[in-house]
Amino acid sequence: MKFGCILPQRSSDFSIIREVALECERLGFDSIWTNDHLYPYEGPVSGPFYDAWTPLCALATVTSKIRLGPFVLVDSFRYPSIVAKETSALDQVSGGRVEVGLGAGWWKEEFDAYGIPFIDAETRIAALREGIQIIKKMWTEEKTTFKGKYYSVESAYCAPKPVQKPHPPVWVGGSVPAVLKVAAEFADGWNLAFYPSNTPAGYRKKAKAIEQYCKEVGRDPKQLRKSWMGEIVMGQTKADVEQKVAALKPAVMTFEDYKIARIIGTPDEVVAQIQSYIKEGSSYFMLRFPQVETIEPLKSFAEQVMARLR
Repeated sequence: MKFGCILPQRSSDFSIIREVALECERLGFDSIWTNDHLYPYEGPVSGPFYDAWTPLCALATVTSKIRLGPFVLVDSFRYPSIVAKETSALDQVSGGRVEVGLGAGWWKEEFDAYGIPFIDAETRIAALREGIQIIKKMWTEEKTTFKGKYYSVESAYCAPKPVQKPHPPVWVGGSVPAVLKVAAEFADGWNLAFYPSNTPAGYRKKAKAIEQYCKEVGRDPKQLRKSWMGEIVMGQTKADVEQKVAALKPAVMTFEDYKIARIIGTPDEVVAQIQSYIKEGSSYFMLRFPQVETIEPLKSFAEQVMARLR
């Protein structure tokens, strides 16, 4: 069982992000992750917000054991050939600790704000499928040529190669059937975040679907790791939990259908809820902690939950 922490990119000071990352490593978290967004997708769109790549490059030089990566890179934001080069270099800088999350993107307002064309979902996912193939080929081939409908490269050169062989783990995040099929065919791991992963039943439905897609492409479903992404709100008593939940309520989502996956309760209740997702196939939990910059949520979770589930 593995646990990762989503770093607090909505910060005015990189030292806060660094402190959280170092504390995660000290406490025994398996990984740290950044979101590939250009500004916050919840609450007011204002204030500082770090991109996905810059903090990871810096953190790779101050950590030594914990794995790190973006979750997930939006395919439309960068050419896959550039992603292959950047991730390969980061794997070298980190000594072979990079994991790469890839996705098709979904937040139109963000695309519009930064002048990035927001094409239809079917095309975005088809392009993602080609992009993953290019990235993996560039990691493993001396020179890569690929002719696709959306992306093409000609004798593309990627050196240094990643430290990890045959390549860094690739995660694909998403819930629609077309994305699940891409994950089943090309990914090392699949992640479900937000709705409908906020219930074990919702998670089970998607997990069963991706297992079937694995079988359809001749792959053993056990070869694909499954993870759950969401928020942990934990208090020592019922009153403490209620107080923390109340503090979250003023946050207003910036888009209509956003439903965060959230586990709420005392340590015993949090353990029980995580176990319910484990029962449905999840072996990795990518977690966000409100007020993580205080460090207290990390310590409490590591000592009272993580230690019991390993």
